[in-house]
This record gives sequence, structure tokens and C-alpha cells, in this order.
Amino acid sequence: MDVLKCETVDGVLRELQVFALVYNMVRQVMLEASRRQDVDVGRISFIDALRWLQTARPGDELPKLIVNPHRPKRFAPRGLKRRPKSSPRRTTPPQHRTKALCGT
Repeated sequence: MDVLKCETVDGVLRELQVFALVYNMVRQVMLEASRRQDVDVGRISFIDALRWLQTARPGDELPKLIVNPHRPKRFAPRGLKRRPKSSPRRTTPPQHRTKALCGT
């Protein structure tokens, strides 16, 4: 969800709604799996639940999902997932850049 693909306001809102819907579906699968496997919901693998949802067919039984090990003092800050752009950051407004390029 790092980059939204739509260019209109309605498209962006629709895209955000779909992301929220899928996220909530994954969390619901995680909750059901945690109840069935008798573990805390925070230990069920989000990626495993997402992958099961991508391949599940109507009527499929929820399998045992991966249970992450208990690591009480583990803290891992999120890292940048997209590579930084190689071009320099623009610092001037568009009208100033246009004047500089045209020589006026």
C-alpha cells in the first residue's frame, strides 16, 4: 500500500477501501486460526494468513497457520522497502523550473 495507483480522488478512495477490506479479512482469518490453535492472535503469521486467503476456494477448511515463536523483548523497527530515487529532490516550484529551462 506504499504507492497508490489511481489518479482520481474516487479511485484513491476505492483503493484505500479495498486495502482496508483485505486487511480486515486477513485479521479475521488470524483471529479464527488463533482460536482454533489456542494461541494468542499476535503470534499467528499475517503473511501465512494472507497467502491462504489468496489460494483458498469457497468451502476450504482453514488449515493450521504458522505460529511465530514467543519473543517478549524483540523490537524491530520498520525499514524502508522502496529503493530511494537516484534523481535529486526538487526544491523549487514548477514555475521557477520552467523559467530556468526556457532561459527567461
